[in-house]
Amino acid sequence: MSPRLRRGPRGAASVEMALSMIVLIPIFLYAIFLDDLLRYSLDAQEAALSTVWDYTTQDYTQALKSNNSGSGGTQVQYFSRLTFCDHESGIDRTDKTGSDGSYLDCSDPDHHKAVVAHVCWMNSAAKQVTCEAPDTGAGSLLEPRHRLYQNQFTNGGLVKCSARAVVENYMLPETFLPQFGKEPKLVKKNWRGEGDVHSNAEAGQGGEDGNAYFLKEQKLAIITDTWALTKEADEEPGDKSGEMYDRVNFAYNRSLKYASMASSYAQFSQKITQDLLSPLALVIGDSPLTPNVAIKPHDGRTPTPSIALDQEGRGGRGANYFTTEWKDWDTNKSEAIYKHGQRGDWYLGCKDAEKC
Repeated sequence: MSPRLRRGPRGAASVEMALSMIVLIPIFLYAIFLDDLLRYSLDAQEAALSTVWDYTTQDYTQALKSNNSGSGGTQVQYFSRLTFCDHESGIDRTDKTGSDGSYLDCSDPDHHKAVVAHVCWMNSAAKQVTCEAPDTGAGSLLEPRHRLYQNQFTNGGLVKCSARAVVENYMLPETFLPQFGKEPKLVKKNWRGEGDVHSNAEAGQGGEDGNAYFLKEQKLAIITDTWALTKEADEEPGDKSGEMYDRVNFAYNRSLKYASMASSYAQFSQKITQDLLSPLALVIGDSPLTPNVAIKPHDGRTPTPSIALDQEGRGGRGANYFTTEWKDWDTNKSEAIYKHGQRGDWYLGCKDAEKC
């Protein structure tokens, strides 16, 4: 075979490769673009998901702390926005600020380093993590006393958080072969060379004829407020204040038979003081109109949580009594779980604080 004929197939392969690249390279870049869209959607979902779970660790014995920066919402929302300013939670430059004093992760566009597409919160149709105030009525029962208690002591409730980002194209040509026409369009506008990423994001528009991609809004919700107290309850009979006492007293005063008991006590007091005692005797003594609460934290000095009381008839000596809401005086299972090491010292009896 002549050298001229041998060079023919090699030249044809080169031409085929060059023509194939016209198709293969855009397909490859488009695959990267789709990967960016998926990753940005997951990042927005992470922002909303992690924020709504942050609400479960708040102190609900008091109202949620407000954000004092002027942007509204709670402190939970504020710190979440700072964390996800750069659209991911892996790297936070907490010690870096811009020339205007702003948080550098928010103001500096240097976190936009993607190859094909850039994501941003800065658009009127997009939004950073935004959470609604807790719906304190969520989970309310028809029982009036439950609602009264809930209205008095519930600071949590149903919390809803959402986030939505805008993505713009910075690599792909809008049409397959732009040299031969502007139709059909494969992707939305290519923003490369038209300004900084943040300004372009603010100018982005959605819709079928828009120039930017608006990801689906990520919405998540959670119900949280255990009514759990964050401080150890330490109450003795005669104490008439404290977080635990306030809750017990609220329920006690609204029990079904409380009004009847109070009326009978008033009649009894009137009759007994009329003929026998001074009215001051009832003031000095204990009154059934308010409850007595006895509860002690388990400090480890005794086998079980207990309270020491001085008793007459014991020569003035005190006695330790186990404090619990229930004791059957037979097997005493509630007391035994402490003595036999079945209950830990953490919340709800956990032995490991990290698992509570």
